[in-house]
Amino acid sequence: MMKQKIGNQEIRIGIGIIFCLFLSYLVPQIQRLAACTAVVMCTQEFTDMTLKSGLIRLKGVICGGVAGILVVLLDYVIQIEFVFFILCGIGIILNLFICAIIHMPKVTDRVSAITFCLVVLLAEGNARMYYAFSRFVGTLAGALIALGITAIWCAIQKRGNVDAQQKGKVNH
Repeated sequence: MMKQKIGNQEIRIGIGIIFCLFLSYLVPQIQRLAACTAVVMCTQEFTDMTLKSGLIRLKGVICGGVAGILVVLLDYVIQIEFVFFILCGIGIILNLFICAIIHMPKVTDRVSAITFCLVVLLAEGNARMYYAFSRFVGTLAGALIALGITAIWCAIQKRGNVDAQQKGKVNH
């Protein structure tokens, strides 16, 4: 029988969620769900790759969020629901195309597309612009928290490895 252990990724996601909840409590404009979702999406299993991929995923969050806000702004001006549907389709196509132009990995363009959809589709009416902006800010905050926790985690692990190596040299 194999024993399951709680791993690095689970711990970092849990810590990230705690930070997001505290941050959203202190800064009410940061949406809890957006920030927590970004932590889950941007925290990877392997810490040595996470910093680089975290920065790439952060670019995806920014691309999707900015594209989503632009679609919401256009919809605010045009205010025709069927045109909004077309804007959403064009917006996601352009968002994914921009991700391809800047050579984002496939998983990152999906992060960008999810961010786009969340920014554009979860609110309606006059509140949509405020919601789109706060959703983007929340997602960005979560991605930055995931990146920060991973950077600190990596530094602690490297420090532990250096200390263990130095201790091993002293014992020989």
